[in-house]
Amino acid sequence: MILAAIVLFCLAVALGLGLVVLGVRYRRGSRALAAVHAGLALLGLALLGKHIFSSPVHMLYNDAALLFVLALAGGLVLLALRMGTHEHRSPPPMMGVSFHAAMAITALLLLVLGYTHP
Repeated sequence: MILAAIVLFCLAVALGLGLVVLGVRYRRGSRALAAVHAGLALLGLALLGKHIFSSPVHMLYNDAALLFVLALAGGLVLLALRMGTHEHRSPPPMMGVSFHAAMAITALLLLVLGYTHP
């Protein structure tokens, strides 16, 4: 189950990188790509949460889940900023995107480290 969560989070990271490229290079976003990015991350978080609540305590998984929840909150803030602007095709602020990505990638690294070192 953790391996499936890792794969889903890796796919979400790849799509997030695509969103960053669209934002930086072309100065626009993609709602469909953002929706798939969020859906994959939420599904990965659900699998991680299911594993955490049904298995013995593994601190790296718990720490990763906390960081993923914080990244989720940051993603919701970015969504709110994007929906609040008049220009819906403009990307969100890259500083917020950087914090969101840093939390998510750190969480993914903790998850992989916990999986490879039980």
